[in-house]
Amino acid sequence: MNTFQLTCFLTVAETLSFAKAARLLNVTQPAVTHQIRSLEEELNARLFKRTTRSVEITQEGLIFLNDAKNVLNIITLAKKRFEEPVVDERQFFSIGCHSHNELRLLPEILRQMADSCPMLNPVFQVVPFQHLYQLLDEEAVDVIVSFQEKGQKKIDGIYRELAQVRMAGVLPAGHPLAEKELLGEDDIRTQRLLLLDPQRCPDRLNVVQHSLAGERAVSDLLMCSSADACITLAKAGFGIAVQPDFPSLRDPALAYIPIKDVEPLSYGAYYKSVTGKPLLKAFLQLCKEYFSG
Repeated sequence: MNTFQLTCFLTVAETLSFAKAARLLNVTQPAVTHQIRSLEEELNARLFKRTTRSVEITQEGLIFLNDAKNVLNIITLAKKRFEEPVVDERQFFSIGCHSHNELRLLPEILRQMADSCPMLNPVFQVVPFQHLYQLLDEEAVDVIVSFQEKGQKKIDGIYRELAQVRMAGVLPAGHPLAEKELLGEDDIRTQRLLLLDPQRCPDRLNVVQHSLAGERAVSDLLMCSSADACITLAKAGFGIAVQPDFPSLRDPALAYIPIKDVEPLSYGAYYKSVTGKPLLKAFLQLCKEYFSG
């Protein structure tokens, strides 16, 4: 099926004459007849009743009429889009992170970027740890916001710290432990621990979780698929969620109590270079101001 077949069909349907259709299309009548026959063979349907004196559209032809018009309109519009080259003025900025929860840190930063760059088009890459840094190597993302990785994992990029984030035990605001200034080992052992699945967890957070879990029974640990799941279960009273404490992400229905003897984690941005990348420069500067505030 092609556009000329559809055009011939619609013209014959409108004029009810193969001869008139041929004149309007500036082709021979046999050419129109051939196009209609090939279309009928493809559809396995008779579109017109033809005699030596008249042409009538069939029921099948009437059914196909709207389809033919719609298809031809879509093709025509598609062609028109490319008749005149359109310059895409969008400025794409790709941000990688480990969890959707971290995206909640970015609205104010992106709003300020958009104020100075109206054509800003943020793109988010939320992917597992083992693939995220590969995107940075391939320059498929402009920046990664993440906890600093230490140890065996080598990341080919620059790391800029944005904040020191303390680890907190998260529990309902009305919980007896919510009044404490610090949660010690004895406090934590009285509650079930809500931990992030190690496969979805930053290496540094994994170390903290492992040390807190210690020799706890499996029944005292509840592994969650996301930070949001941990918080939901903490709010429901299932135990203490072990979470990095970002003040801007706090839920007023919950208490965030620092965990004793656990060092804060470094949270920052990984990137290749800021040379020739004004959007990345602006992002890093706004992140610095946002987290320091």
